[in-house]
Amino acid sequence: MVRHIILICILGCIGLTGCGQSKPIMVPQEFEADCRSNAYGADAACAAKVCEVYQAVVTDYYDNMEGCYAACKDRAASLEAGAASQCKAKIAAARDTCRDFCNRKFYRCNCAK
Repeated sequence: MVRHIILICILGCIGLTGCGQSKPIMVPQEFEADCRSNAYGADAACAAKVCEVYQAVVTDYYDNMEGCYAACKDRAASLEAGAASQCKAKIAAARDTCRDFCNRKFYRCNCAK
């Protein structure tokens, strides 16, 4: 009886974590719309610049997820140099969305072989 309960619990946990619905690949247009939809306190010039810089990342080609992540990180580092604190929040949000783009692209299409 105890074995059955344990087995049911294990299967339930696997079902909850292993079979979740995955998000579809994020297209560059979706990334741009998300980026431009919230300035995160940044002024219009900062927000536009951040979105332009990251749009170049999501329209470029990467062999693997690590290359995509590195591009997101590099853009954040270059944008943060000398940026105001309000702009840094926008940069961080765009970097996070960029990483989500990488995750969704490489996990969904299984390109990182």
